[in-house]
Amino acid sequence: MCGRFVLFIPLQDVAKEFQVSQLSFGFEPDYNIAPSRNVPLVIRKTDNRLILSRWGFVPVWADDPAIGNRMINARAETVTAKPAFKKAITSQRCIVPANGFYEWRKTGGKKQPVYIRLKSERLMAMAGIYNTWVSPSGETVNTFAIITTQPNELIKEIHNRMPVLLRPDQYEEWLQTEKLSPEALDAIFKPFPPEALEGHDVSPMMNAPANNSPENLEPLEGHQGIIA
Repeated sequence: MCGRFVLFIPLQDVAKEFQVSQLSFGFEPDYNIAPSRNVPLVIRKTDNRLILSRWGFVPVWADDPAIGNRMINARAETVTAKPAFKKAITSQRCIVPANGFYEWRKTGGKKQPVYIRLKSERLMAMAGIYNTWVSPSGETVNTFAIITTQPNELIKEIHNRMPVLLRPDQYEEWLQTEKLSPEALDAIFKPFPPEALEGHDVSPMMNAPANNSPENLEPLEGHQGIIA
C-alpha cells in the first residue's frame, strides 16, 4: 500500500523532468499528501501534460465520488482484471511525481512512520492510472490511484507492498495511450531495485494529515537512522 507521499520541488522542475511545455496551475510544496488531496499528475494527450487530480480513483460508472476513498491504490497483480480499472490501465496511465513516500513499520505494537526516497534524491515517478469522472450534475473531477506491487528487499522489512516506481527510460512506454502487453506490464511492475532507495524513521506527528511541514522529513532523534 502507498498511503502518503511528498512533493516539494517547484512545479517548473517537475515539468522539466517529464518534458511538459506548459503549466496551467500552481502547486505549493506538500510534505504530507493524503488521500483526497489534489496533486499534479503527468498524462499523455497529444503531448505530455500536467493536470491536477484528486487521489482516490472514481470509476466512470460511480454515482458517488466517495468510492474513491477506498480506491487510492490498485494492485499490479489484478489491475488489468478489475472492472473499475480495466479501461484506465489500457489507455489512461499516468505518472505521479513524488520526492518520496511514507510507510509504517510495526514496532512493539505501534506503527513507526518511515520516509523513503531515492538515494540520488531525484524525483520519483510512481506509476498510476487516472479517470475523469463526471457527476450526475455534469461536474468533472480528475481522480487517480497509485499502482502497488510486491516489496523489494528493503521495503519488505517495513511493509508488504510498495508503489511501482518507474525508471526514466520507462516514462515514454508507460505514458503512451495504447494497450501494453502483459509482458510489458510485468516488466514495469517489478519491484524497484532496493539499492537505489533509502529511508529513515520520522516523527509520528506526520500521522495527522494536517501536519504539513518539512519537519515531517527529518530523521527522528534516537531512532533508526538511514535504512539502506
